[in-house]
Amino acid sequence: MSSNFLSVGINGVVQVNGTAVANLKNASFSIKNDSVEEYACGGENPNQPVLLAATNQHAEIKAEQLWTDNNMLTLAQTPGTAVTIIIGPKGTTTGNPKYTFSSVVITQLDLKWDQKSATSNSFSAKGILSAVGSFA
Repeated sequence: MSSNFLSVGINGVVQVNGTAVANLKNASFSIKNDSVEEYACGGENPNQPVLLAATNQHAEIKAEQLWTDNNMLTLAQTPGTAVTIIIGPKGTTTGNPKYTFSSVVITQLDLKWDQKSATSNSFSAKGILSAVGSFA
């Protein structure tokens, strides 16, 4: 990714095969850990699982696009199309935090138009937090 694609006021970028297709604003994510819990009747402590294991981790991402074009719509309507999302909450100045999500699938896309022809969209996605670092 060319680090100059992001600028002040932009929180992230969506990439397909290394090419930026959308700038993002107001991005957020949460990390979820899936687990397996098995309980046994009549065990030593029936209120505690006899097996508790972490199985997988994924991130849920929500963001707004700074402009609307057909790129995101195409990604949302094509099942299984994976993208990369890079979020830089403080911009791309050297040393600022950088969160990279891979294998991201768009799960919801909302488009909105108003009487002044202003168009905005927001989306939700699921993926893997693959790297936590800072901009170089």
